[in-house]
Amino acid sequence: MACTEEEFTELLSGEVFIDMDKLIAISRHGIPDKVRPEVWKYLLGISKTDKSEEERVKKQQQQEYKEIDKNDSETTKKIRAHLKRYQNFNRDKSDTRIKIDWQSVEIRNKIENIIISYNNYNNDIEYSFGMLAILGPFISTLQTESDIFFCFAAMMKKIEENLQNESLTLKLSRFIMYFRSVLPELFSHFEEEEINSNDWATSWIQNYLSCELPIECTLRLWDTYLSGRLGLDLHVYVCLAILTNFSEELLELEHSEILSFLQHLPGIDIDQIIAQAYNIFDDIRANNEL
Repeated sequence: MACTEEEFTELLSGEVFIDMDKLIAISRHGIPDKVRPEVWKYLLGISKTDKSEEERVKKQQQQEYKEIDKNDSETTKKIRAHLKRYQNFNRDKSDTRIKIDWQSVEIRNKIENIIISYNNYNNDIEYSFGMLAILGPFISTLQTESDIFFCFAAMMKKIEENLQNESLTLKLSRFIMYFRSVLPELFSHFEEEEINSNDWATSWIQNYLSCELPIECTLRLWDTYLSGRLGLDLHVYVCLAILTNFSEELLELEHSEILSFLQHLPGIDIDQIIAQAYNIFDDIRANNEL
């Protein structure tokens, strides 16, 4: 059961330190919108649990971000081209309460500054659309550019560490294998309609549904990814739970309709999806398929 905004506020207002064990535990069931920015910063290790260090660390981060070079004309061109694509993914959806104009100069400048800073901060990394996809939820949630930057960098590190345990190719292969096993009728329908997994599953797995789900759903999902017992490893099972939930609708659709549906998912009860994902995980583990 999700905790109230007041319960989070009480926990966050500790004068000496933040009880991270308790914060993690109550975040798993969803974080209220108003406190999500602050909670995410703790869950990602950006804010320090020792309150006496809070102001010093914040000023240090702001200064560090300010000093990073934010100029790269080639990357700027790529980001602007990709923003149109990302905006199309995040077109108006009836249950989206957060409205962001991804083409506004203010938002565009913020995105360009953060991604170019990230690339210059990590010289061996090249820009890709996936960076924009992962950055989107942070742009939607946080206000301060330096906070967004450090949270984004922390999330990218989590993703990188997760991929060290299992590559994207292996994750995709395992997802398709589970898809065939858990939903054989839907899998056969996709095959009959010649649905290529590269046209939808790669983005689902790689970008953690940040492009396909309405933003409110993505934020709720990421609350659990940042605090749940399986972390990012839950994601494959969330994807299976979503397919299970929409299997009846998908079985009625043809090729282009299927792809459009998978690329622009409607609003959904994420709490139900997460519960179902854990059930699928337990079932697969019980059958020794993990």
